[in-house]
Amino acid sequence: MSTAEFIPEMAAHDPQTGHWSGSGKLRGGRSGIWFFITALRLLGLRVTYALTVPVAIYFSFASPDVAATMDFHRRVFGPLPWWKRRWLVFKHFLSFGFALIDRTAVLAGRTKHFSFTFDGEMILREALTEGRGVLVLTAHLGNWEAAGQLLARLDVPINVTGFDNESPEVRELLNQAGPQRFRLLPLTGSPTDVIPLLAALRRGEIVAMLGDRPYGSPSVRIPFLGGLASFPVGGYVMAALAGAPLMHVFNLREPGGHYRFFRFPPQHPKLPVRSERDAYLRACAARFAGDLEEVLRRDPLQWYNFYPFWEETKPPVPPPVPPRAKTTLCPSR
Repeated sequence: MSTAEFIPEMAAHDPQTGHWSGSGKLRGGRSGIWFFITALRLLGLRVTYALTVPVAIYFSFASPDVAATMDFHRRVFGPLPWWKRRWLVFKHFLSFGFALIDRTAVLAGRTKHFSFTFDGEMILREALTEGRGVLVLTAHLGNWEAAGQLLARLDVPINVTGFDNESPEVRELLNQAGPQRFRLLPLTGSPTDVIPLLAALRRGEIVAMLGDRPYGSPSVRIPFLGGLASFPVGGYVMAALAGAPLMHVFNLREPGGHYRFFRFPPQHPKLPVRSERDAYLRACAARFAGDLEEVLRRDPLQWYNFYPFWEETKPPVPPPVPPRAKTTLCPSR
């Protein structure tokens, strides 16, 4: 059965259609990616970090993502003078550049530069003993792609979902950087995307999904940082179908190349009767949004959703006044 069969009342919503951050491609193209991979190999990690500074300066003025980034900063930090808004945009883009460098370094096998702590790792291991796999719901926070490499010590196959629309040339460069220690399960937007995900869970594996972008999947609108934003609910449906526990897991980069994972209590999603299903899934998404906000406030500049995440709310247009007619009463129940 497909996900849509369980939640037909919820319309698919994709707020970033046509935006690069939802395209499944890295910015910079083949030449830019090649430059940083080569710099990492020849000059080392520290020098490559330094090379991202002029790139961050350029994008903090030329990028079309500046307005959306400033809107996010306003929601977190409140009103700020113009110079501080620009400074935060630069720091945010620089943080993103460091995350991309870390990702490339880990893919290239340079894991000695990094360490990580997983708060509650034993809880995850215990959940895996149930034999139904674990669905890990995370966000574009910190560096999940690098984290997927580092979590290989769990000795369980890790499947990471996401769009992968890179050109063959760029994909070849990334593959040459080093072997991936997780399996990428690309999303196509087709209802059949659910099949390999369910199969992985039923084999007792880990499936990691991103819970802060709908990607055109069924979603609900949830209050988040003072506005309404769409959060997907497909992960909860998937876990319920597989009978798998679900965990909210986030990671943040700390000084010295250390990544800290934050794990929230495991859940066992169910699918209630159809009349109660919408409210149940909305509550699940609201819980994820609350957990994300709690971790995000520790370091908001590590959240990399550089697009208009919040929906614009416009005052409703009143309906036209009908011509005066004889009075009618609403039917009684």
